[in-house]
Amino acid sequence: MKKTGRGLALLIVATSLWGASSAGIAGVGAAGFAAAPVAAGGAAALLAVAVLRGTAPWRDFRSAPGLFLRLGVLEVLNLVCYVAALHIGPLPVVVALHLTAPVLMIITQVVRGRRSITVVVTAELVAVGAAIWLVAWHQSADTALGPALAGCALAVASAACVAGLITLVVRESADRPSGSAAGLQLLTASALGAPLLGFAVVTGAGPSAGQSLALAAIGALLLGPGFAFYWLALRDLDEVTAGLVGLNEAVVATASGAVVVGADITVATLLAGALVLGAVGLELGGLDRFRAPS
Repeated sequence: MKKTGRGLALLIVATSLWGASSAGIAGVGAAGFAAAPVAAGGAAALLAVAVLRGTAPWRDFRSAPGLFLRLGVLEVLNLVCYVAALHIGPLPVVVALHLTAPVLMIITQVVRGRRSITVVVTAELVAVGAAIWLVAWHQSADTALGPALAGCALAVASAACVAGLITLVVRESADRPSGSAAGLQLLTASALGAPLLGFAVVTGAGPSAGQSLALAAIGALLLGPGFAFYWLALRDLDEVTAGLVGLNEAVVATASGAVVVGADITVATLLAGALVLGAVGLELGGLDRFRAPS
């Protein structure tokens, strides 16, 4: 097994930074497509540090332009699908479905024969499913059936993009400088998201200049470093473990949101966090003992 303890610690730091950045973005209150300035701020900070450390990000990009294009496309599709789903609703179900990436990865491994349906796998699925249900159950969904189904489909598509991102980074992280690779991923995402931001600005729905600066600062101080730690962490973890620990982002975002925008922390949220931690423990404890033979 890989150096799970080191990777786990790094991933907790990464997802905690992401959760704090989500609360910060909510605190800025920018309308429209805010991902581009956040990603641009993160990319600028990471690439500047990479250059100062003597790495060559442009050379890294030229060595694998297709990889960073795929990462950027998946990142933008994830954000577009999720934002659209949030607008269509139903909100609690959409948020819950967005967190199903680790479930999708476990099911994919079972379908591909990489692991068997065991008591451990079943318990992981039940724990994550129960956590998602706790996020959604206490809020009513009054959206009409058609928009509700569309919103749910978009949320699942967003989760699939997250699963694809995790799988790609797990596969590519070992041989690439983490800061440079993370910066290039964010740079590509910000470039692909720029037309959407431009459309929002033209239509009057985009962030103001002050909000854009605040969003870029959040990207530089929180989102960007989180991505650098993420690339480092996934050298030591497999994709399912990374997906499960990644749910920590929602927990930290909830706690940070309580401070930044006054959101409530409910008993359901605390129970959901405990269930996710239980699923992570099962995955780490059963990682080598319960895999299907290759």
